[in-house]
Order: sequence, then C-alpha cells, then structure tokens
Amino acid sequence: MTVPRSSPPRKRRASVASVVFTVTMTTTIIATGGFGALPVNPITTTFQEEIGRNLPEPVLGFFNSYLDDLSVPTIPPQPASTPNPSLDLIALLLGGTPTETPETLPPSPTETLSFTPSPTETSTSAFTPTSTLTATPTFTPTFTPTPTPTRICSRPSATPATTTFINGSGLSIEIYLVSPDCKLTLASALGPEQSIMLETFIGQLWWFIDSADGHLIADYVVSSTDETVDVSTGTVIAATVTPATPSTSVPFAGFTVSNVSLTDDLAQFGTSITLAPGQEFYVSYDFRVFNDPCPGCITQLVTGLGNPGTHAGTCAYNGVPGVSPGVNGFESVTLYAPEASGTYYVVVEYHWQFNCGDALSFYGTGGSVSPQYIGQITVP
Repeated sequence: MTVPRSSPPRKRRASVASVVFTVTMTTTIIATGGFGALPVNPITTTFQEEIGRNLPEPVLGFFNSYLDDLSVPTIPPQPASTPNPSLDLIALLLGGTPTETPETLPPSPTETLSFTPSPTETSTSAFTPTSTLTATPTFTPTFTPTPTPTRICSRPSATPATTTFINGSGLSIEIYLVSPDCKLTLASALGPEQSIMLETFIGQLWWFIDSADGHLIADYVVSSTDETVDVSTGTVIAATVTPATPSTSVPFAGFTVSNVSLTDDLAQFGTSITLAPGQEFYVSYDFRVFNDPCPGCITQLVTGLGNPGTHAGTCAYNGVPGVSPGVNGFESVTLYAPEASGTYYVVVEYHWQFNCGDALSFYGTGGSVSPQYIGQITVP
C-alpha cells in the first residue's frame, strides 16, 4: 500500500499561514492602538514608526486606505533616513525594539558612508545672512527733545500795585497772570498800540504770549506800585510815559473796580489778608459797568476766588447798563477761604447771560471780557 506524501506539507503550510496571520493581526492591533480603543503609548508609537519606515509607500498607502475604511488610526509614513535592518516582527512581539538590534551588529560600509556630510548638506549656510538684515533699522534715534519755556511760579507780596500794559508792536498779544502754583489765567488781550491798566501786586509774574502762534514773547515781574510795561518786550517804561488816550487806544473793558477792601472783620483790612482754612471774610468795592459793544445785552458781575463754585451765590450787578459811562454800583459779599493752604485771588468776572443764575453757573470760565483781580488771601 502506498502512503500519500502530500499530507505533511499541507499541514506545515497551514501552520505557517496561521502564524503569519496571527503576527500580522497582532502587529496591526498594536500599531493602531487596538483599532483606536487604546490611548497613544510608547509601544504603539514605536510600531508605527518602524512600519512607516520599512514598508514601501505604495504598500503602506494601500494598508492605510484599508485602515481608513475601518475608521481606525492610520500609520504615517516616516521620512527617508539611513537604511535600517528589516523589521523583525517576532522581536517586537517578544518585547525587543528594532533600535536595539543594530547596536549588536558591526556597522557596514554603507552605514559608515551615510554619516558623511555631502556637498548638499553644506548648503544650510545659505540661512546665515537672514539674521543680520533685520536688526539694523531698530537703532535709529526716535526721541527729539522739544524746547519749552521753563515755568517759574509767582511770588507776589501783599503790597498792591497798579500796572499799565501797552503793546508797542504790530502783534496781537495775550496777557497771562501766573499764579503761585504756576497756573496761567488770561487777564487781557491787546491789539497793536493798545493798552490797559490792571490791579496787581509787587512780585507778581506775568507772561506775554503771541496770540497768533502761542509762543512766549516775554515775561515781567511787578517791581513797583506804579509801572508801565511794554508787552512786546517785557521792558518797563519810564513813569513819565503815559499811555495813549482812552478814545483811541484803550480797549473795551466792560467795567472798572475801585475802593477794594478785604477784611476778616477782626483786625485785617486791605487788599491782602491771611486767613485760616475755611474762614469767612468780606469783600467790598465800588464798580462802574457798561456794555458798549452790545448796548441791549443783559450783563452780570460776579465775585469769587476765580474757580467754579467759589462765588457767594449772588451777582454784584444784573441788568442792562448801556454804553459808557454805564451804571455805578457797590458790592459787599461774604466769601470763604479754601481748606487747602496757598495764595488765592479775589476775582470779579463780567458775563452776558439771561439771568444771574446762569452767570453764577458760568463763573470760573473767565467771562465775556477779561476778569479783574482785585485782592488776594493767603491760607498758611
């Protein structure tokens, strides 16, 4: 009897096919993290890198399209590098990594040559100039100092003075009073060949500013009780020089003030007194008010310390005074010293409003014509 010889080979082929199938499925499960069920881990990453590096791109692309149809993670191809030994799936399953295998083998000539820099690799020096072109413009100077006049604050005394300001130039010039805290207050504006007389104090600082461009023309400190100063130069003119006649050179002022008296009703009387914080004091003066440019305008005079809310809540005058000589009157009002220490001026403002309440609301804005500074108080 003849025994068939084909049975044993079929058994061996079936066994090899089963091993290959098992190895392939196991590798696929590990490389895809259990078809996406497991989180990313070093074993999955190692399998993906080795498969992507060793499988040809056509085969890997076909394999990935199959995985993509199953909606499981695909294996990205790895960039070409120096040749590695063939993937040993058995070693991977047994716990070794392909990176450990080459360390036990002697390097081949091909591997040695793969680490030698080629002429193409030296082309990386082309990136050197790019870092030197961007830093140059950043060192251009950008700060140019702008010269500004040095502001010197006033140090007025308690001695009253009367100064006549004249404009001997062809410019329009604004006259500013500089307060002890260096604040500027517009007192008047003079056109060419005009003049004005203002009450002030010895030691008071004034600035003369060009109305056209705002630059400082000159400054002036009151040095005597009766002076005449040219606002175009800041030069004090001899006392014998008299200003031009009012009919041609004195600008419309709106009102005049005389016989000013400040008192604490105890021991101090005059145009300059010293008060405690919040202390009340009394101001009285005679006035003459007129409104030549607007004969029918309702006019008000309000007395205070020059800032909104510092008035007494009443108007020294409220009516239509008509053209010059206008109307004469008398004011007596109670004011209060500020709580903060400093030097403060008693200021009378001239307003054109419909009623006294509106004028009180606008007090502190300067008024319709230049205000007049009629006295000062000092709070230690």
